[in-house]
Amino acid sequence: MNTNENTRQQLNYFLILIGILVLVNIISVRTFLRLDLTKTGAYSLSAVSKKYMRELKDPLTVKAFFTRQLPPPYNANARYLRDLLDDYRTYSRGKFNYQFVDPADDPILGREARSLGVYEIQLTAVERDKFEQKNGYMGLAMIYGNKKEVIPLIQDTSGLEYQLTSMIKKLLQSEMKVVGITQGHGEAAMAEGLSNFVDMISKNYEVVPVDLAQGGIPERVSALMVAGPTRPLPEDKLYLLDHFLRSGRNLAMFVPMIKADARTTMQGQLVDSKLSRLITAWGARIQPDLVYDAQCQKISVAQRGPGFIMQNIVPYPPFPLVTHVDEKHLIVKNLESFTLPFVSSLGVNEEIVKANKLNASVLAKSSPYAWSQQRFFMLSPQFIQPPTKEEMKQFDLIVTLAGAFPSAFAADKLPAPSQAGESLPAFIAEAKPARVLVIGGADMLSNDFLDPRRQDGLAQFVLNMVDWVAQDAALIDIRSKGPAPAALGKVSEAHRQAVKYFNLIGLPLLVVLFGLFMWRRLEARRLVIAAQFHK
Repeated sequence: MNTNENTRQQLNYFLILIGILVLVNIISVRTFLRLDLTKTGAYSLSAVSKKYMRELKDPLTVKAFFTRQLPPPYNANARYLRDLLDDYRTYSRGKFNYQFVDPADDPILGREARSLGVYEIQLTAVERDKFEQKNGYMGLAMIYGNKKEVIPLIQDTSGLEYQLTSMIKKLLQSEMKVVGITQGHGEAAMAEGLSNFVDMISKNYEVVPVDLAQGGIPERVSALMVAGPTRPLPEDKLYLLDHFLRSGRNLAMFVPMIKADARTTMQGQLVDSKLSRLITAWGARIQPDLVYDAQCQKISVAQRGPGFIMQNIVPYPPFPLVTHVDEKHLIVKNLESFTLPFVSSLGVNEEIVKANKLNASVLAKSSPYAWSQQRFFMLSPQFIQPPTKEEMKQFDLIVTLAGAFPSAFAADKLPAPSQAGESLPAFIAEAKPARVLVIGGADMLSNDFLDPRRQDGLAQFVLNMVDWVAQDAALIDIRSKGPAPAALGKVSEAHRQAVKYFNLIGLPLLVVLFGLFMWRRLEARRLVIAAQFHK
């Protein structure tokens, strides 16, 4: 083959390659394709987000107010948001549009941002080796017809798809489901101790107080959170809860058997709200104990000395760290771990479950290294003494039940109203299918443990739980999405030490041995070549 033919052949190959690249580029422009290999689909839209995009009947507009040249780490937020909004637009069939504007130098845009609920904020930047304050915008407004939803500040992109899709869902639905929270029998007040819980769920539901002491449960309440009563409920109030469940509406039963005082006396006291009677009739059991777990959350404990105070991080067994869950259950299937503070152990009454054809699931368990205490409950970490490993075992911590529930009351022996002028609803002879979730504690709902700014495992569990009880589980799959690495499983001390010393000694030793091997190989090759030339 002469030089000219070789040149023509190479030119033909080059032109074919260019043609393939052009064709692939044309196809990629017209066809959207993304390969997401993360476990939770962190870098692709979830099925429910795509569904809402297909259901758009009118144009939905997003106006993102972002300042150009934001300082790190905020400078990547706009790019991430733009990529995410591109994904929404791809599946919207032309009904979803967005635009980015910078109000920093435009007073008109600044007034528009403020009218929509997006305000200028002050950011800290490191420039010329010193901290400087900068003003900027990082928010968006979503407009659909005469409705609007706003994110005033996008400080972190984790969970951003969940926020956007929640807003879209709220804009599309004509009315919100109503979730009730019980009050009046020793529960924490909604405006105080439960304010974080209320703020978190009010984004997707209308939240109303239900004071059983002042009357019945409103008909429009489709799901009721029995949020940790510590005083006994009268018989007629128990009947109202029983009737509510058998009418086909759903319950989340947060039933504290122990009232923990971790601030002053550092002890727990037994309480009896009488709710255990209902739970037993519905096919579950709750014990008057407190579960301690060697696999637990760590807390900071102050140690006082002469002239100093030292903060120590210690494990705290009354805060079990839950990693043993029913991975098939929608509430917990994507959760790596979450903490359940001050909880009692549960169980399932198989006889009642089978007799009434209920679906029962143990949603979460302690680790196998747990134990329980009854009658006397010590909460001070320095006085908690774990038993031997032979005495430790695994406890059920969360139970769900579903089906047509039996009643805790006989049709001919209904309780009398505890207040004059009240009347009780008629007994339901044939119950409708419903759901109930049972947890032996309520501290996880309090502001001490639940923070809407921190989307940890407990916050995700609580939101998932409310969605499941309200039978509105569309957003559960999105909530746990994210590129966070999976949590490490529990390993033995011997395994941990082996890995530690392999990293410290084993890896350097392998590098040295490999170097010696390569040196000996090169030396042998050198001797062979030298022998050939000296013949």
